[in-house]
Amino acid sequence: MLPLALELGLGAWALGLGAAALGQRRLIFKPPVRVRELPPGPHAGGSRIEPLTLRCADGAVLQGWRSTPRATAPQGWLLYFGGRGENVAWAPHMSSHLGDWGVLAFNYRGFGESAGRATEAHVMRDARAVHAAFVDGSAPLVLMGRSLGTAVALRLAAEEAARGLVLVSPFLSLVHLALAHPLTAPGAWLLRHRLDSRPYAPRVRCPSLVLMAEGDRRVPNRHSLHLARRLGGPVEAVRLAAHTHRSLPRSVQAQRCVAEFLARQVEPTV
Repeated sequence: MLPLALELGLGAWALGLGAAALGQRRLIFKPPVRVRELPPGPHAGGSRIEPLTLRCADGAVLQGWRSTPRATAPQGWLLYFGGRGENVAWAPHMSSHLGDWGVLAFNYRGFGESAGRATEAHVMRDARAVHAAFVDGSAPLVLMGRSLGTAVALRLAAEEAARGLVLVSPFLSLVHLALAHPLTAPGAWLLRHRLDSRPYAPRVRCPSLVLMAEGDRRVPNRHSLHLARRLGGPVEAVRLAAHTHRSLPRSVQAQRCVAEFLARQVEPTV
C-alpha cells in the first residue's frame, strides 16, 4: 500500500492532469498579454503598415496588418502565423528586414482584438479565409509560422501553391511534445487539439527553411529536425546560438536568414 502522503500527491497530480485536459484549449491557445517589438532592419521606413480586418463566415472579426513597399509593387508576400500567446502586431515590421517583400499577419481568435475563441479547426479555417481574401497570386507567396503557427503554415503550404515555407521552432505534433516529458506523457493522448503536421509534411513540395534556437527548451531541436526530415521538398535547417524559443523570431540573425531565403525564392532560374 502506498504511503498516504504519496497517494494524496499522486491523486492531486492526476486531478491536475485531468483539469489540464479539460482546459486544454485555453492552455494551447493562450491569449497574449503584450506585444513584443522587433528591432528595425536595414530597410526601415521603406514600407507602410496598415491595419486590416476580416469578417469570417460565422461573423467573427479578425484583427490583422499588412506591410507594403512604398516605392514599388511587392516582390512577394510573406503570410505569417504566430505562436502560443503571441500578438502578431510586430510581424509586419519584418518588412524593414525583408526589403521589397510585403508581410501579412492576423491574430487568432481571442488574441489581441480578434473576436471569438481559438480552436484548431477555427485557426485552420481562418488561415484559409485570410489566404483567400488577401492573396491573389500576383506575386510569389511564402508562408511562415512560429511554434504553434508552424502547424498552420505547413498545412496551408500542403493545400495551396506557395513558393516557400519558413518554420520557426516547428514540431511533429503536440502529442509528441507531451510524450517527451514524464509529467505530461500520461495525458498526451487526451489532447483534442493535436496540431499534427505529420500527415501534411510530405505534401509540402516547395523549399523550406527551418529555424531553431540552440537554447530552445520548449521545442527541443530534435523535434524540429524530425519534422524537417518529413518535408517533401528541399529543406535548409539552421540552428542559431545564443537564442531561446522566445527570442528567436525577433533576432537579427533569424531575420537575416529569412531575408536571404526569400531572395532565393525569386531569383531567376538558369
